[in-house]
Amino acid sequence: MSRQTVRKLFLIVVLCVLGSSGYAAYHHMGEIDSGIFVGTYPETADTKLDSCTLCHTGGSYVNPKDGKTVTLGSCQWCHYSYGYDASGNIDATLNAYGLAYKSKGRSSAALGAIEDTDSDGDGYANKIEIAALRFPGDKNDDPSKVPAPFKVYSREQLECLPQHTQFLLMNAHKSTDFYAEYVGVAMADLLKSAGILPSALNIKVFAPDGFSQFHPLDPDQNPLFYHVIGDYPPAVYHYSDQADVQKNQTDGWVDYTSPFAIGFKNGDSIENEDGLKLMLAFYRDAEYLDPGVLTPQNKLDGEGPFRVVPPQKVPGPPDQRSTAGNQSVIWPFDANADHNAGYSTRSATIIKVDPLPEGTTDIDTLEAGWKYVDEGKIVVYGAIDPIPTIVEKLEVLWATLKSSDPKSYKNPIYRKIFQLEVALVKQLVKYGKYSAALKVLEKGVMVHVDGCSAETGRSDGSDWLRDCTLQKKIYWDLHELVVLLGIRA
Repeated sequence: MSRQTVRKLFLIVVLCVLGSSGYAAYHHMGEIDSGIFVGTYPETADTKLDSCTLCHTGGSYVNPKDGKTVTLGSCQWCHYSYGYDASGNIDATLNAYGLAYKSKGRSSAALGAIEDTDSDGDGYANKIEIAALRFPGDKNDDPSKVPAPFKVYSREQLECLPQHTQFLLMNAHKSTDFYAEYVGVAMADLLKSAGILPSALNIKVFAPDGFSQFHPLDPDQNPLFYHVIGDYPPAVYHYSDQADVQKNQTDGWVDYTSPFAIGFKNGDSIENEDGLKLMLAFYRDAEYLDPGVLTPQNKLDGEGPFRVVPPQKVPGPPDQRSTAGNQSVIWPFDANADHNAGYSTRSATIIKVDPLPEGTTDIDTLEAGWKYVDEGKIVVYGAIDPIPTIVEKLEVLWATLKSSDPKSYKNPIYRKIFQLEVALVKQLVKYGKYSAALKVLEKGVMVHVDGCSAETGRSDGSDWLRDCTLQKKIYWDLHELVVLLGIRA
């Protein structure tokens, strides 16, 4: 029995469920404003609005060391600008909605006082954006924009997918090289699970500090980058007392302490049962990866809960650090060597599958990452199957209609007709009749919720609702469904 097979026997057994297509709440412990907001708008609980990003904005500064502009998401910008010790100016971290809320007294009454204003100037009142689960303080996020299909995986769900194990060299440019065994999921298998579309060409992987890496699907598509599909060449084990940091603490540059390196000698072939692949790892040397954290210097420390691990495309020995003063060693620094560790995304939280389907928009990768680190999750989005998202959104729309006040309709029978139409769409989607479902939504439903006047606040003659706020929420929910169904219709 091989070492990899033995290792797999120790993986924990979990109850396998499908990856969720929902985002989760994220805010600081002890702050009161998220509770006030969710108490005022209960339907926003555990959505993207239930987060610091609702009121806080990102920012940028020029690094005095190299003169480069550093752009930060709202969490990092708050830590940098306001400070861990709260010595900075909090207003500098707030977006237009956050400033308006603060100016009115930070209360439920304050939220009500700014409902009818358009804080971010995108043409939609705050209450309309909140009803549509869009940020009222971000003009780039309004009800007309449809998020691309996405699927969120927990570590437990990833452990239910086919497992991949590989022992390999991680060759770094400036830091210590090391050998390690990683266990996780081959990236190709993860994308297959997410329902990657035939139109997909490549992926981009993001860490919560903004670091990202490009990976083409096909190895021949762009030979300069680490590919998703297919195996990487096998490698040999390279050992030298001179390189071993445990035996040569002054000039050593390789960590050989992995328990899975025991028994290897210099020049031995490294046999991986399933070959070498681009993978998403959650184990390193039989331990879960340590979750990444943000240091006071706004730097990422740690590599978990997930790390994208590319093998060397051109196998070679672990070369000396580029910054080392002593290059008169067995394997001096080689600028042309395959330094695969530098292309290995630590604390990966977001995988974007390009190109995005027509009519859909991107995720703000600087804002969406840290909560996934904290919760041990990763999101795959873009050119993937939209049906799971459609099914979930249909259930949300159904719940909205079922709980709506009959008095909000011009005739109570319209509420029942809406419910019957949505129930029909759910059945059509269930049986793969996507074009028919799209036709029902466009021709049978949307025409009755598309006429609220911004000037008068009233619906037109063909609309079925009196309540314009409810009507606009239903309209934008339907708009999302139409765009998503169009991907498969």
